[in-house]
Amino acid sequence: MIRTIIRPAIACIVLGFAAAIWVYDNTLRSEFRVLESAGSARLGEASNRMRLQIDALRAQTNFFATSPHLARNIEGADFESVTENLKDYALTYGATRIDLFDAKGRTLATSAFEPRMSHAKLVHAAINGRLGFEQDRTDINRFFRFSRGVKGRDGEIIAALVVTADVEALEFEWPVTPEVIVFLNEEKLAFSSNRNSLVLVPQTENGTETSFVVKPNGKAAGFQTYMIAPPNEAAREAIIIERYVPHFDLTSEIFLETASARDTALVRALLALAVAAVIGLVAAIAAQQRLRLATEARYSATLEARVEERTKELRNAQDELVEASKLAALGRLSAGVSHEINQPLGAILNFSDNAKKFLNKDLPDKAGENLTLISGQVERIKRIISNLRAFARQEAATTELIDFKEVIQAVVTSTQDVMEEANIEIRTDLPDQDIGVIAGRVRLEQVVLNLLSNAKDAMANSDLKRIYVTLTRDSENARLVVQDTGPGISDPTRVFEPFYTTKELGASKGLGMGLALSHGLITRFGGTLTCQNQFRGAEFTITLPIAQPAE
Repeated sequence: MIRTIIRPAIACIVLGFAAAIWVYDNTLRSEFRVLESAGSARLGEASNRMRLQIDALRAQTNFFATSPHLARNIEGADFESVTENLKDYALTYGATRIDLFDAKGRTLATSAFEPRMSHAKLVHAAINGRLGFEQDRTDINRFFRFSRGVKGRDGEIIAALVVTADVEALEFEWPVTPEVIVFLNEEKLAFSSNRNSLVLVPQTENGTETSFVVKPNGKAAGFQTYMIAPPNEAAREAIIIERYVPHFDLTSEIFLETASARDTALVRALLALAVAAVIGLVAAIAAQQRLRLATEARYSATLEARVEERTKELRNAQDELVEASKLAALGRLSAGVSHEINQPLGAILNFSDNAKKFLNKDLPDKAGENLTLISGQVERIKRIISNLRAFARQEAATTELIDFKEVIQAVVTSTQDVMEEANIEIRTDLPDQDIGVIAGRVRLEQVVLNLLSNAKDAMANSDLKRIYVTLTRDSENARLVVQDTGPGISDPTRVFEPFYTTKELGASKGLGMGLALSHGLITRFGGTLTCQNQFRGAEFTITLPIAQPAE
């Protein structure tokens, strides 16, 4: 038994070490590639940054040399004004110094306190109509120099302008980066760098404390690595990316330290080894697991039989619950239909009483108006029954171009008496112009009526009973906002669910279906019905697309 456990465990451990070595090598290679790619991008950015700075200095040199004031003062031998010109240019554009030489290299004017001896190469290039450029350094300073000839009125070159820029000032504009970047000149000195400690420091393989040691360290994962040791710093491993930049005759280098890549590779290798150890442990207890699995299989079979039996019982109970819910929904729906029809019937009763009174007072015209209103309410009952039948048969909703404002006014008028009996004030804010929408008139009336009825019921126990009805429009949509001063809705996210209600169920209370049906109707009309709680009361918003005029 012990041998059965130990042998697979040992095999897994051996395979684990092999896998860890493979994972380390592949991860290191992948990390080095990522490092190389990022380093190339950083080096390219640094080279482009310096190229743009040098191009800007070249452009400034051209700008200075082509100044008509400068040429006019030179031709007039007004070198005192020329000196002022050069000082203004240097101060305005940040040049270290600007010198003016004649064709023989003699100083004509300078922005500095002391004249500088001629730069023969730069003066020769400028006098011959070329833009001169060179690098220059002292023991502690580095400069870029540019030259350009100054032309007189006859187009002949009358002087050579030399602009000097301090490289340290250019480096000050560079962003801080974690990688060491240097620009080497022909002497292998760091002519420019993002590390001040490396400036004008030579690169050697076996240097002193004042040199930059760069020593090959062999290959790792197919990449040549180096041990680098900046002055007065500890040595560390890095990958070097090198690129010659002919634009300013320097070789750019970036030193990418490999410590993080090796740490990542080591972590993944240790993870691989840990996985192998886990696999070995699993293999060691596999025999015990087989016995346990056999026992569990017997228990599982018994449990499955019990679960199947209980599932059947739950399904039967669910079917009974569904049937009971259907019957309850049917009863609530019947009560709701009665409630919907009772409203126009009540209006008919009121209008008929009014007609009798008008006839008794010998006012047939007024009586006729009430009879006309009765006909409208009868027509409304017919539409309610027709729409209910269409809804039950899943018929498509018949739509037409209707005036949204007129629908709202009709509903508010029909509920005026009921609202007054409940001491509720309705405040309407409707636009002057008609607002056309595509919808079913009676169904839209039912939705608006449902919102007003819900608002009325919600304010039964409120001190302030007021309903705000606001209709607005923009270029695309019409919006009806119905807001009450009731207690609000406890859960606005569920208000459009079927059978969800905050009222008592019954003929005169809520079905939990009104808002669900209203939501469905507005959706069929291509609009939306939303709900939210405001500072006081609930707010329902109907949004319908504006009917576009026929082209």
